[in-house]
Amino acid sequence: MAELSSLEQNLLRRAVIGDIPKRTASRFPSKTAIVFQDKRVTFKELNENACRMAHAFEKLGCKKGDRVCFMTHNCLQYIYAWLGLSKIGTTVVPMNFMLKGAEVEYIVNHCEPKAFFVEDSLIPQMRDAVPNLRTVEHFGYIPLTGAESLENWLNIDEMLASSDDSSEPLVEIDDEDVATILYTSGTEAQPKGVMTTHRNYMITLISGLADLNFREDDVPLLSIPLYHVAGKYLLLESINVGATLILEYVPNPVEILELTARERVTYWIYPPTLYQILPSMPDFAKCDLSSLKKCVSFGALMPPSLLQQWKEILPQAEWRNYYGQTESSPLGSTLQPEDFERKINTIGTPHTGVELKIFDDFDNEVPAGTPGEIVMRGPSVMKGYYKDEERTAQTLRGGWLHTGDIGMFDEEGFLYFIDRKKDIIKTGGENVSSQEVESIIFKHEKVMQAAVVGLPHEYWGEMVTAVVVPYPGAEISEQEIIDYCKEQMAGYKVPKKVIITDQLPVNPSGKILKRELRRELAEKFKEG
Repeated sequence: MAELSSLEQNLLRRAVIGDIPKRTASRFPSKTAIVFQDKRVTFKELNENACRMAHAFEKLGCKKGDRVCFMTHNCLQYIYAWLGLSKIGTTVVPMNFMLKGAEVEYIVNHCEPKAFFVEDSLIPQMRDAVPNLRTVEHFGYIPLTGAESLENWLNIDEMLASSDDSSEPLVEIDDEDVATILYTSGTEAQPKGVMTTHRNYMITLISGLADLNFREDDVPLLSIPLYHVAGKYLLLESINVGATLILEYVPNPVEILELTARERVTYWIYPPTLYQILPSMPDFAKCDLSSLKKCVSFGALMPPSLLQQWKEILPQAEWRNYYGQTESSPLGSTLQPEDFERKINTIGTPHTGVELKIFDDFDNEVPAGTPGEIVMRGPSVMKGYYKDEERTAQTLRGGWLHTGDIGMFDEEGFLYFIDRKKDIIKTGGENVSSQEVESIIFKHEKVMQAAVVGLPHEYWGEMVTAVVVPYPGAEISEQEIIDYCKEQMAGYKVPKKVIITDQLPVNPSGKILKRELRRELAEKFKEG
């Protein structure tokens, strides 16, 4: 009997992203995989389009180990391209669609892609960067809005239409090959490129089944941007189990409610900011949300008062608090429905396959009840930061992913999230958790959103500062919030300044951008 070739051995046992749609298409060929605007795509069509896109990129010269950048809102073309490029071993670099010229220039020149595809409406905001993108051989655009494109750029729709080969590409891809490079912004001046492997993503699918109760009959609504690791997780898990995914171009509270009612959506995954905003939408009380069975909150703790509000709105739904980060693909921990009300202030217990501990400043494990840095390890942890061995070594030192988050275990093994290290406010010699102060302010019946940051102060070191968004029609004063906080917490934690505003800076997935908020406030008070 002839020995297996290297490719045959690879195809026999590998676990890679590009094989997910193929295998699901064999199970549910005619079932609707994705609904996007006026299009409904079956699993068979999804896989065939991914294969056609793979061959189209091969004709451009893209191969295993190359990189291709994308900057776009959620759309079918990007999904076809990502899955297709995954079938030929090309690394995809999705970029935040809010980035401007200099930011685009840094990321593209850092990851050195062979091709760069941009949504037509986003071309103006990065046009100035184009002449400085050194390695890009092919520029392309994704026609979503009818906006004018640049001359001689490839049209991704035409690439797909001209590719009639829907056969599976036969490329040897290893589980540890890098599938995506996701650039994350931190406290540093430049973003870091998180290298996420095929195996990282495949491991998340196990957790989605075990920890998030994803099932074939679910109808998830995907509003999270697909450049975000959570968006990619939700997309792949939906394809993996054979669920029908409702895709939204960008999070829109009115559309979320309309799509949920029309498509009988069963699964929501949003940060608390969206859960806070949705009930204030016009005619919310008339919205039919009876199909919802499962809701996940991620990015921050769900305030208990907000949970109680939603428990009354959706008494039939399971609720989960989710914790993770890009570097962990994004596994971490989840608070399950059976413990949700009893342990509402926690982020639950570790995900399947994930080991979590709390370390002190010297990387020693601390006992339950003692705060420290959350560290983790397991097969979902990133391969490292692209072209940055120093920061990779620092973040993964000792064989643990150091998250930069402060947490604490209780005696039952439930994890409490205290704050990001960078969000701890050092005021008058005391450490104040911004999240703890926010959780108190959220209890005020007039408060819809709140963010607490530390601003430089010559006497206090940092001044506890709260920025509050009231519910529509509600009036609230700075002193009212300060007096309320004085009744609820120690004096040194009480905000010394409260700013009432109509909106907070958020990213496209709805998470509050505290770094941007600090910058805005620093400039405002400097000018004042």
